[in-house]
Amino acid sequence: MQIPQNVVNWLLEEENPSICYRTMKELLDMPESDPRVQRAKKKIPSYSPVKKMLDAMHPDGYWEEINPRTKEKIGDGTIYFRNTTHFILAYLAELGMTRENPTIEKAVNRYLSLQQPNGDFYRQFSCLYAMNIRTFVLLGFRDDERVKNTIRLMRESIRYDNGYLCDMHEGKHKKGRLVKSCIRGSAKVLFAVSELPDLWEEPLSKKVVDYFLDRNVLYKSTDKSSLVNRDAGQTIFPFTWRFGLLDILLPLSKMGYIKEPRMQSAWDFLENHKNQKDQYILDIDIKCKYWKVGKRGESNKWVTFYAYLCLKYK
Repeated sequence: MQIPQNVVNWLLEEENPSICYRTMKELLDMPESDPRVQRAKKKIPSYSPVKKMLDAMHPDGYWEEINPRTKEKIGDGTIYFRNTTHFILAYLAELGMTRENPTIEKAVNRYLSLQQPNGDFYRQFSCLYAMNIRTFVLLGFRDDERVKNTIRLMRESIRYDNGYLCDMHEGKHKKGRLVKSCIRGSAKVLFAVSELPDLWEEPLSKKVVDYFLDRNVLYKSTDKSSLVNRDAGQTIFPFTWRFGLLDILLPLSKMGYIKEPRMQSAWDFLENHKNQKDQYILDIDIKCKYWKVGKRGESNKWVTFYAYLCLKYK
């Protein structure tokens, strides 16, 4: 796939070293040893949103936030809120940080120390533990036994309909049948699995892939003419607990399902987000007080980077 040169030049602008670094590495396949790659990488820790997050960390290794509704501080445990550890580590991984940075090493090890014996972090929220798996893999903790423990939990928790559900809803019935799996939690599991190629040939991976392909990726399983929720088909960034177009298109593309006919509608949605400059539009920005990713309805470097990454796999 040929990325338009104007888009490449835009993504390589030095004002955003994270996008610059990841574009060179993931879109242009430049080696880590390339001096240009190294220059961009060295600038990431001092990049404004990264620096703000690192500086905001509590000395003990976590990020906390005050819940405006309850006025309680959240963050020193595994209960998560907007700008707490669970999300901040995910954002830092997205921005290109790894355990090479001592602050990251400290924060991840502290968070993993809170892990429950079965690998869970909080009420078996699949959206939480699956997102954590992806985050820790990106940060360089794939071989950590605690991460492997959470991966085991993920492998053991797939449900009758090939999806995932958290403890607060498990066992409930609706119209005489067990509650169906959560689309958002299942999406995060798919995202996590896409970072674990050693699992791609396992039944687990094929089942969670089928969970989405059987609904033509973005639609209700019982009505393939209706989007499964209002987020489906929209570009949402950063990646959080919500379920958007890129959250599904990226892992399915990465895992090799690019020619699957049931993905065509998702590709069409992506094409409809491209403007005349061959850049892609952001629909929904997830608010983070340390990181402003762009304005809704405008071309966005992160959405454009991920759109072309999907197309590269295609």
